[in-house]
Amino acid sequence: MSCIAEFTITSQALPLTTAIEYAPEMRLDVEQAVAADPERPVLFLWACGGDFDAFEEGMRNDETVGTPKLMESLPTRRLYRVQISDAAGAVVYPNDVEVGASRLDVSFTTDGLHTRMRFPDRDALVEYRTLCTEMGLEMSVQRIYSGDTTGTTGYGLSEKQRQVLTLAAEEGYFEVPREVSLSDLAAELDISPQSTSERLRRGIATLVASTISSDIPSNR
Repeated sequence: MSCIAEFTITSQALPLTTAIEYAPEMRLDVEQAVAADPERPVLFLWACGGDFDAFEEGMRNDETVGTPKLMESLPTRRLYRVQISDAAGAVVYPNDVEVGASRLDVSFTTDGLHTRMRFPDRDALVEYRTLCTEMGLEMSVQRIYSGDTTGTTGYGLSEKQRQVLTLAAEEGYFEVPREVSLSDLAAELDISPQSTSERLRRGIATLVASTISSDIPSNR
């Protein structure tokens, strides 16, 4: 049976490490990876939470990054197309192919490469970890669970719930005072404020039911 693992890979040899060091608060979410050459994938990255000018300067000074291209600029995040260069010492995509794993969520921060991945079985996960260790990478597994859930991410969240909760946290919606409004989040997601509010409420209820009390219904 397939399984889903959530883990973090750390190494100074990871691509984009230098670029993120220029903007330590930046988070890079991989929207798409095109890997005609597994050693030099093209990444489409949403950047948010940090200084964009500093990050772009960092990319220019990061030898693991080919010429980056700004694809879209929004008030709180930007989409970049980035070609990983031959100078990258630790590209893990070939390991995905080797064990037949599928990436569900991938993001870069100063803490490392955060990944949620589906594996054919637990043996494939063990093999993947071995391959990473052989590359000199440290892989810290936070969570493993069955892959037989449909339409949900970790903690039972739907993809839409995960998306709105992640955006709300990154943009400061939960800060006191709030740094963005519900309407701002709705505009980013291209949905109505009412739909945004409903997704937030249901997502929070699901998280509480999954992590604090299983007696609380998550679909009310």
